[in-house]
Amino acid sequence: MRFEDLEAFLEVCRQGNLHRAAEVLDVTQSALSKTLARLEQQAGLPLFERAPRGLLPTHAGRSMQAHARRISLAASDLRNEMTEQRLARAGGVRLGAIPYLIPTLLSPLLAQFFVSRPLAVFSIETHLSAKLMEMLQNGEADLIFAARPTRVPDGIASLPLPRLTMQIVARTGHPRLASFRRLTDLVEERWAVPAASLYLRQWLEQRFTDAGLAPPRVAVESTASPSTFGELLRRSDLLGIMPSSSLHQTEGQGLAALDCPDMSWQHELAVLWRADGYLSPICQDFRDAAAAWNRVSSL
Repeated sequence: MRFEDLEAFLEVCRQGNLHRAAEVLDVTQSALSKTLARLEQQAGLPLFERAPRGLLPTHAGRSMQAHARRISLAASDLRNEMTEQRLARAGGVRLGAIPYLIPTLLSPLLAQFFVSRPLAVFSIETHLSAKLMEMLQNGEADLIFAARPTRVPDGIASLPLPRLTMQIVARTGHPRLASFRRLTDLVEERWAVPAASLYLRQWLEQRFTDAGLAPPRVAVESTASPSTFGELLRRSDLLGIMPSSSLHQTEGQGLAALDCPDMSWQHELAVLWRADGYLSPICQDFRDAAAAWNRVSSL
């Protein structure tokens, strides 16, 4: 099987649509159809089935997708390693980070790192943890700084970072603020929360489940950082969650922490990378610098 055919196959899997995949690959739809037919002939099995949502991989297609992704990542690792050798130790690092960690960790860490590595080049994308993990697994980031999931996916290695304390919050003028003493007092309230697919939302709902309560009543959900709801919470009676440190910053003005049992909890943060992927010397140095930063901050 040709590498180019496998790359085209992966793009069709991503898009779920032959026309869109052809546009991304800058080939004709007819040429792409011939590529898929060639792969199916070599596999001896159909690789896609048509569904209302578009093209879906068959069982054989999913198996090929898993192998093709590993081949694609290995090729990407090889390209990165050759680039790194050309650039010696002045190469680039692709980072992903949750927004909270940009001012609290990455900015001071980068400033310190540039003292000894002034030619280093970094690109940083900010997303919430679930999206960052997807980027890492797809080879779109070298290192991510994110919440450590309860179950770390196979093939992912990590080192701990300082923990993040999350707090249930409401506006200081909330008419029922004084009556919020326990989680049971919040069951009738409405919330602005992260989307259901995100770790923070899952952890919040777990707090209610552990207390034998129904999940929070959602009024607004979003894949944005919880801190972006600050203005909404200040202007409504919705409840939300926010890093405790944000309450002392602009986004937390006019908001109060519900300082009661079970209304705050800590999340484990980590720097994560693909254990079997290529990690350039400069990536390794930056990862180790982050781990050292954590050890110093924990003293």
